[in-house]
Amino acid sequence: MKAESMPVSHFNVLINVAQLLKEPAGSSRKYDIRGIVGEQARSSIQGEVTLVRTGQGILVRGELDVKVRLVCSRCLDVFPGSISLHVEEEYLPTTDVFDGLPLALSKEFPSSTIDSNHMLDLGEVIRQYTLLNLPMKPLCRPDCTGIKEMD
Repeated sequence: MKAESMPVSHFNVLINVAQLLKEPAGSSRKYDIRGIVGEQARSSIQGEVTLVRTGQGILVRGELDVKVRLVCSRCLDVFPGSISLHVEEEYLPTTDVFDGLPLALSKEFPSSTIDSNHMLDLGEVIRQYTLLNLPMKPLCRPDCTGIKEMD
């Protein structure tokens, strides 16, 4: 069934990582996700992410809770649901932070890159993790009897 929620569509969750890219591997920063999501998603997502400088880029790890609207697979009613996500993704820079020159990167993971302004966008990764964690057959309640016939 289909989920109908703002977190399933892409939204911007931008973090400026220029300073972290200048630091040695192992340096880290923690962010409360509510402080970095846009106003449209603030009530739909919560949790914390940690950004760790790696030898190549930035590793993002986090525990997030995303609120979604689901469609019951038995009665077809829409109901609110919550999905817990463990996010772990490495982002690679597209531009050298020191000299501003473009870096040669694999085109394999375009959503996991840091743009030329050194902004890391978590929005697409959160959307993908949310879609991967949606229940196959969501139920509005465990004892749902299904579609009710009209008299």
